[in-house]
Amino acid sequence: MIRIVLATTLAFTLPATAQTDPAALPAAERLMTVMGVEAQFEQIFVISAPAMAQNAVAQLEASQTTREMMEALTKGDYARKERVKAILAEEYLAAFRAQKARMVREIAREYAIAFTAAELDELARFFGSGAGAKYVAQQPMLQEKLTKANQRIGIEVGMVATPKAITRAEAELNAGTAE
Repeated sequence: MIRIVLATTLAFTLPATAQTDPAALPAAERLMTVMGVEAQFEQIFVISAPAMAQNAVAQLEASQTTREMMEALTKGDYARKERVKAILAEEYLAAFRAQKARMVREIAREYAIAFTAAELDELARFFGSGAGAKYVAQQPMLQEKLTKANQRIGIEVGMVATPKAITRAEAELNAGTAE
């Protein structure tokens, strides 16, 4: 009885990839090539790495465990701090690039699960010509614009939400301490 329950449980927990059409993965990989996914990742990496470096420096400076290390490294000098950011951005970019092929394979695998080989071939034909090709060609420029718009909106959201959150937290947390 226990074996039947275990076998049934195991059968229902196996990944969906076990049932994927074997022709779907090569079709998905072709689609990734047609869509220029590697080039899109490169652009995203180039945009993301400096922002990640900026955030990392802010976190390193704010953390009690790393603040002294950052102070010793930068010696309070703006140029040294900027160099640390640049080095971090370069290392993040190199690490991203080292993972690019893996990321494309992961996406292709998910596409192979979600679509049949015939559907993937149809998508590749679409993205390889006409409006689909134009879509692919416009993606880098659109990604850059959308990333900047999202960053701008994110800053605005933070400027609106943070003061409200602090005011609310003060009110809620201090409500029980009034004597």
